Amino acid sequence: MEQKITPPALRIKVTGVCNRTCSFCHEEGDMRTIGSVEPDAAFFESVQALVQRFKLDRVMLTGGEPTIHPKLKEIISGLSAKEISVTSNGIRPISKDEWQALRVGGLKQVIISIHDASPAQFLFLETNKRGLAWATRSIETQKANVVAASEAGLSVRVNTVVYHSHEQALEVLRTLEVLQKSHRFEIRLLNDLSNLAQSQQNIERIRAVLEAERTASYRKAGSSNVTVRFRTPSGFEFSTKTSFRYFLESICGSCALRTTCYEGFYGLRLERHLDDYWVRLCIYKQSSEVLMTWRQFLKSESACLFAQMLLYEQQ
Repeated sequence: MEQKITPPALRIKVTGVCNRTCSFCHEEGDMRTIGSVEPDAAFFESVQALVQRFKLDRVMLTGGEPTIHPKLKEIISGLSAKEISVTSNGIRPISKDEWQALRVGGLKQVIISIHDASPAQFLFLETNKRGLAWATRSIETQKANVVAASEAGLSVRVNTVVYHSHEQALEVLRTLEVLQKSHRFEIRLLNDLSNLAQSQQNIERIRAVLEAERTASYRKAGSSNVTVRFRTPSGFEFSTKTSFRYFLESICGSCALRTTCYEGFYGLRLERHLDDYWVRLCIYKQSSEVLMTWRQFLKSESACLFAQMLLYEQQ
């Protein structure tokens, strides 16, 4: 099956603060030094410079939990990308009107992470145990946010990390399949990077149980991100996100982790450190070759190689 190339994206970590404590979270870097983005001239200058240099049409706002940022609407409305998405755990209640306001400001897609269908399993994932009542409310809020965002006219996708067993993920899929009958949204299964081999086996078991057939395959330009779409005999559709070992030689060539690294170069991330905006090229290391100010990055060998890779892949 031919693999299609989708446009590259810039990931922006708008805050390091999160209202969940998922045990498998790799936090996309060192959260101790990450500040919250401010919708000011310095921030928009850094984003615009990266978007223009690499012709990026997509901006993905991540965290932490971006929806708890008090200035999220101002951040979104100040961006000029064609497609803006927000990735959320969905446990903060957000009304249809609030989602509509973000859509009017420029938001195109919301990605909600729903990893469990039962309160007990939801708590199993948390390192900070807050009780079954909280877990029950959180699950209901997640589903309510899927409905509200969909009704607000946003493109919605639900991400489910297969972190425990294939039964855990199948329970989520069956819950979402019922919800999908009345509201339009995508469903994507993700690997648990902390237990990759087992997670991949569980995803294959899910595909086998559902008798799902592959219908399409996509790779995001400039990253190791691969999406495969499936359809079951009943017409239920979902996708899986996997990665292949994709290297940016300026940072990966001499890396001691190269032979064991799961994904290699994942793409560009922008985050705030020490009152400036920095580009992160790797979530597993903290050296100056993978974390530098955006101005330093644009002058670096890595920026030149990244631009060449994008040009080659999108020809």
